[in-house]
Amino acid sequence: MSEDGPDASAEAGDIAIRGPRLLLRALRADEIDAEWQAMVDAGPMVIAELPDEPAFRARLRRSGRLEDGHLDLAIDLDGTLIGRIQTFVPPGRPLPPGTFDLGIGLREEARGQGHGREALRLLTGWLFEHAAAQVIEGATDPANIAMRRAFQRAGWAEAGTVTTGRSTGWARYFSPMEFPRPTSRI
Repeated sequence: MSEDGPDASAEAGDIAIRGPRLLLRALRADEIDAEWQAMVDAGPMVIAELPDEPAFRARLRRSGRLEDGHLDLAIDLDGTLIGRIQTFVPPGRPLPPGTFDLGIGLREEARGQGHGREALRLLTGWLFEHAAAQVIEGATDPANIAMRRAFQRAGWAEAGTVTTGRSTGWARYFSPMEFPRPTSRI
């Protein structure tokens, strides 16, 4: 990390964002099976509905590249994959230009240590600085206290509810408009 903020770099189109403890980077091919299994094992409080497996795997093979509002990055702590953070376009709800929907999933053993908050801040700052973000939003099951706390501690504001997949009434959050932006280049 530089004195001015997180380091962000891209080589051959791969986005990598370094923070104080975490590196947000492209998923490696050998990590895709574990990410699919994490989706299968996730409860309804974590994901609204299980995605189509071939489409999900294809998307993760493009990890590290922002394409049509979709970006998937590994959350890496000292060389260990502890979760994934993503931007996506919700099915049936196209987003206006400059708007990103963000989701995050951490492994059980990585929760409660501030990693979710750091990953949110890193990706949010990068999106404002490098992807012309105007609005960044996220949603979680109201019972998902850990995710709600991560949004709040990262400075996001709750803004009502949203229907996501088959779930209704998910708590909706928006990032602050004036978010600290990384000063390093990609």
